Amino acid sequence: MKYVYSKVGRTVCITAILLISSITGTLPVNAQTPAGNPTADFIPVNPGKVIPNEYIDFRQKTRFVYEGSNSMTALPRPVEMRDLIITPSSSDGIVLQWRSTWEPDNLKLYEIEFSSDGINFQRVGVLPAGNYLSGKVYSFRHYPVNVRDMFFYRIRITDKNDRYDYTPILKLAATGSTQNYVFPTIVNAGMVSVYLNDSFKLAQIVNSQGMVLQTQLLSGKTGRTDISLNPQAEGICYVRLLGQDPQRNFVQKIFIH
Repeated sequence: MKYVYSKVGRTVCITAILLISSITGTLPVNAQTPAGNPTADFIPVNPGKVIPNEYIDFRQKTRFVYEGSNSMTALPRPVEMRDLIITPSSSDGIVLQWRSTWEPDNLKLYEIEFSSDGINFQRVGVLPAGNYLSGKVYSFRHYPVNVRDMFFYRIRITDKNDRYDYTPILKLAATGSTQNYVFPTIVNAGMVSVYLNDSFKLAQIVNSQGMVLQTQLLSGKTGRTDISLNPQAEGICYVRLLGQDPQRNFVQKIFIH
């Protein structure tokens, strides 16, 4: 009797499964597999844009992370720099020299920064990058004023998207006196600065015809003095520094945009 009930129950279950299959149109064997595709060979549609791992730079594995042809999303590539040195020059200025062995095409400029304490830096010059694949030798001359102990320099390397990095800080012991100088010599911002180690009575801005356009009292002050230029000052002009001894007067040619 139990055997009869068991057989009847099995028959009912099989009948129910076949009935459900006929309604849904899906056989139990291939319920998760599209028709005509064995399970082992089935490949999902659009599995992801993974680039084959055949690149030296592992950042290029996927286009979702790195798109080399897009300068806005490309990862910055470092400048390969060698022989970064600073040396005192024969005229008491400081010469910074470095050599790049390779420069990326999105490199923009080198900004030279100076400090007298190794903590607070200020920009003292800018050199545009040449984007040389084989590198280039760069040189920059600086005339620090009234530095008694140490000179500190570093270079800020900036790309076209204004991302930047710094070189290690270089330092040099201060020896001897420093020169008097004018910066910048190509003026775009309507202001020029004089950096003085010697005492002068006054500074004059003179045009190429010899006309004095403006005068500023210095009264023996040393260090940095900023001079706001007269709007009439344009083209080739001269900064003339006058002191007690005419033999020690100083003249520097500048160009005003």
